[in-house]
Amino acid sequence: MIFLSLLALAALVAAVAAGTLLNARRRAVASGDADSESQSFVGGVLNALFTVVLAFYIVFAWQNGEDIDQAAKQEVNALNDAYWQSTAVPAEQGASIRSLAVQYANRVAEHEWPALDRGELDPQTDSLLAGLRAESIALPVDTELLKSAREQVLADVRQLDEAHRERVDVATDDQSFNLVLLVGSVLGAALMLAFPLVVGLSARPANVLTMSLLAGTLGLTLYLSVQLMHPLHGPFGVDADAFRTFLNSLPDGARPVE
Repeated sequence: MIFLSLLALAALVAAVAAGTLLNARRRAVASGDADSESQSFVGGVLNALFTVVLAFYIVFAWQNGEDIDQAAKQEVNALNDAYWQSTAVPAEQGASIRSLAVQYANRVAEHEWPALDRGELDPQTDSLLAGLRAESIALPVDTELLKSAREQVLADVRQLDEAHRERVDVATDDQSFNLVLLVGSVLGAALMLAFPLVVGLSARPANVLTMSLLAGTLGLTLYLSVQLMHPLHGPFGVDADAFRTFLNSLPDGARPVE
């Protein structure tokens, strides 16, 4: 995929360089009869519009990944607290909560994360979350210590549920607004390349080199921008390391079997 992208980028640069050379042969261009002030004004407007649209796109697309990352960290914090709070409750019920917490973290890291990347949901993760909630509600309140532990575990499970729903909502969003901004960025880049060719450039090496560099820069920028549309994979993708770190921090006997 990366090789094909680089090949396409090289082809774009070569096409723009060739277009600059061929376009320079036009009589109107060769004569130098052009309104440079108007051309500079229009070119500046196109450049400004492209920059603004691209900047908005990058901010909003990047924020999706940040939201997923923050939600995942909130999940792990709640999961970790519920795991250790459960050590204060009766052994059988505490062991059940800890087991469900481990299963939840492992399920998210190994199954739900790739499923969300494909735009799919993982019902098993919701089942584990429901199990955690049920076990927490069933905790005894015979003493003040047990009552306090139950309230804390329930608060952790509530935070876990809210952060999970936020992460899933962001990961499965269709990103319609970001897609519109990306299309606008692509059109803006195309206009920035086409405008100098339409108004005409001479065949001086400096002009050919400038257009080639412009094509390469815009092509690479758009490639990286497209990668931002995928918050769970690619060079800017958020991974499930927070959940794996939680699992690795547990005692050896509590970790899931590979």
